[in-house]
Amino acid sequence: MPRTKEASQQIRDESKQHILDKAAEVFANRGLASTKISDLAEAAGISQGLLYRYFGSKEDVFIELLERAVHGAIQRAQAALEIPGTPWDRLLRLTEQFLNGMTNEPMYHQIFSQALALPGRAREIVEELGTLRDILHQLIIDGQAGKQIINRDPDQLVLLYLCCLYGLAAGTGFYSRELMVHFPDTESILQILKA
Repeated sequence: MPRTKEASQQIRDESKQHILDKAAEVFANRGLASTKISDLAEAAGISQGLLYRYFGSKEDVFIELLERAVHGAIQRAQAALEIPGTPWDRLLRLTEQFLNGMTNEPMYHQIFSQALALPGRAREIVEELGTLRDILHQLIIDGQAGKQIINRDPDQLVLLYLCCLYGLAAGTGFYSRELMVHFPDTESILQILKA
């Protein structure tokens, strides 16, 4: 019995996701410049020809990974605005999600870091994170109004928060397993904002 169109699309989507998952590890370990299309195909356990059926180049794979990471972060932040509770509750949940991403998928930080040095589409995707800053800004203002977040310049607090997370994400590649046992929890991180 031939596959339905939907079943074929599901197989294609799953195959593409498998390629992206393996590519994230390769790019994180080797970097975009040192990665060859053959490295991506080998990591995914497929031929180069099959990889080309999904992506036109290694840069296309990288861009899709970057888009998924950035858009995922923005979607999580937007969803945090819908969580019932106080602005502090929303910020707490969002921070938990970011920390889980850092510890469960640390390779995305390396991909993001590489993208900062690239021109063109990669730069445009990174600039979309302005939406994330806007959401955090609103959460902080709302938290200040509710006397849950310190009364300081909201833009400064957004920068402080993001730099803290970025520094922790960068550190996941450098810290030993023993030190990762002491990775800060959500409450520790949010102490920098607590009123």
